[in-house]
Amino acid sequence: MTDDTRKKKKFDSVEFMRRARARITAEIAGMTAEEMVEWFNSKRYSDPVLEAMAARIRKSTQDGPTDSSDS
Repeated sequence: MTDDTRKKKKFDSVEFMRRARARITAEIAGMTAEEMVEWFNSKRYSDPVLEAMAARIRKSTQDGPTDSSDS
């Protein structure tokens, strides 16, 4: 990619992802697995679809593991 192409971009998704990953990595550094689950479960999203997905995941982690052989 040339410098001209980079200058014309309004949003660089790769750079956005790298910054987000670095921020999250710094925030969870040194946490135990349980602390990380609590941290992720405490996050809320402005997008209703993402929030609904996160709520289902939070519920499934709070319900505990399921044994698929019971079905």
